[in-house]
Amino acid sequence: MRFNKTTLAILLGLSLCQSAVQAAPILSLDNTQAKRVAAHNNAWVEINTTTFENNIHTLQKKLNKDTKMCAVLKGDAYGHGIGLLMPSIIKTGVPCVGITSNEEARIVRESGFKGQLIRIRTADVSEIESTLGYDMEEIVGDLEQAQAVDALAKKHGKQLHVHLVLNSGLMSRNGLEMKTEQGKQDALKIIRFPNLKLVGMMSHHALTDLDAIRSSIKKFEEQTSWLIKTAKLNRKDITLHASSSFASMTIPEAQFDMVRIGSALYGALSDSHPEYKSLIELKTRVASVKTYPQGNGVSYDNTYFLKRDSKLANLPVGFSDGLTSSLSNKAYVLINGHRAPIIGRISMNTAMVDVTDLPEVKAGDEVVLFGKQGNNEITQSDIQKWSGMHIVELSSIWGETNPKITVR
Repeated sequence: MRFNKTTLAILLGLSLCQSAVQAAPILSLDNTQAKRVAAHNNAWVEINTTTFENNIHTLQKKLNKDTKMCAVLKGDAYGHGIGLLMPSIIKTGVPCVGITSNEEARIVRESGFKGQLIRIRTADVSEIESTLGYDMEEIVGDLEQAQAVDALAKKHGKQLHVHLVLNSGLMSRNGLEMKTEQGKQDALKIIRFPNLKLVGMMSHHALTDLDAIRSSIKKFEEQTSWLIKTAKLNRKDITLHASSSFASMTIPEAQFDMVRIGSALYGALSDSHPEYKSLIELKTRVASVKTYPQGNGVSYDNTYFLKRDSKLANLPVGFSDGLTSSLSNKAYVLINGHRAPIIGRISMNTAMVDVTDLPEVKAGDEVVLFGKQGNNEITQSDIQKWSGMHIVELSSIWGETNPKITVR
């Protein structure tokens, strides 16, 4: 079959439109609607917004009296769905949101959030220009970037609010190196740009070692004090912030004026801080159940051979859905409240599970790939050990590739 250029263009456009429609929709549904979505998708993610709000309340109680929280919702809220969680952010009175993309900024503002909005990564000028109407604060960490942002602000007749990034936390990512004379002079020049209003100074800890964090805190205090004194700034006008979840909860003096909290909000530190609960579950359903004889190989490359006549459940989920191939022959899932092992290699859209010892497994039964079912659970420790990946990486993939449903 031959296609002319016009036909190919139309087909390509339709294909792209279809891809956009099918890309991991964010859904907030009642139980009947949620069941319908689950029935029409090979896998789905459930997000518990009550748990999210409880995690926020727990954190708020642990902050110093004069410390405010900035909820980090980057990466589509670590895969949990930023639009889905914004009602809870507003409901619980969180005063600040940290994002990274323009699309995230749009969703935050269109949700009705009127508080402080910070982009917590370096952005190029075109990105910043596209979001001037969102009243968003940007970060600057080098003189050349600051000059470009200052020129942009002048072009539009604005004074942009910025946070100066210092490399006291040794991330060596986007902060000024204040231990050099050049770094100090660059910082002073940035502070004096007429179209930039300095509202904060920030850093980020590269290590989770407590002594390293304390050393980083000391450097940050020294560097910010020098800058405030030398540039004759009003300390009350400058928000100091350097710590994410771990440092904030472990070392009270690391909290400063504001903390940028991500992992704890999503229960991604449940091993060390079990008071923060996971709010994400990944689920699918059994597609079919068949019995195969002893000695049969299972899936690609026959990495597993049946040790007995076995009843196998076919799951319509694979690495394209976030069930990574590293889980092959290692992980377990939950069916009817019981653990069942994944056997053989996980393929793009299929995983095989041995259900020989499970009672009455049938097509349509719910399968929990991560989360709770009955009295059993696939925990954060489990999935991290089996996959070799951090739960933050996994949740980001799950949320990107599967429909998200809210539960309470």
